[in-house]
Amino acid sequence: MKTENELKEKPQKQRGNTKTSRAQWLAEAKKLLVQGGVEQVKIDRIAKNLNVSRGGYYWFFNNRQDILDTLLSEWQNVENDPLIKALNGQNLTPLDPFFRFFTRLLRERSYSPKLDSAMRDWARQHPAAAKAVELVDNRRILALKQAFLGLDYAPDVASIRARILYYHQIGYYAMNVVETETQRQESLPLYFKQLTGFDLPDKVLQKLYKN
Repeated sequence: MKTENELKEKPQKQRGNTKTSRAQWLAEAKKLLVQGGVEQVKIDRIAKNLNVSRGGYYWFFNNRQDILDTLLSEWQNVENDPLIKALNGQNLTPLDPFFRFFTRLLRERSYSPKLDSAMRDWARQHPAAAKAVELVDNRRILALKQAFLGLDYAPDVASIRARILYYHQIGYYAMNVVETETQRQESLPLYFKQLTGFDLPDKVLQKLYKN
């Protein structure tokens, strides 16, 4: 585990010695993971895509496993999870967590289903990735359960509803359903009603239509 001082030293060192940043290497590695799976995340390929030599890689990472570990660590960090942020925000009504949650899924901007799917594919091959996916899934389901408890569902009902909603969405991506954002928005009121048991207020719909 790197100390805080060590983490601070590296950016200072790299600015004078390489054209790339640590964030660029990570972003390109993530892109390769999404596009072709973990086997495509290789130092030479990342360097080629960044149009630099592989030597710059070693200013930021020790070896290939180091960047893979970093990708997993950053993805499973609760501070980087847009779905958890949506569910745990400030609420004016008990339905607010669901408004934000469904909006994140609908927009696919801060939340990347392709990255989540790539992580699940990775998890089928490697125990560390499987543990990360299990941690993230359990955390999201628990947050959904808390949101359903806020709607006065009994604990056992809240737990089942949380799983149904989450498994539905995972299945949606696993089946590679292709819809435009407009199509998803048109279906949102029906999905919202069936998955939460509550109607989606018109004012929320109007806000979505404007954005």
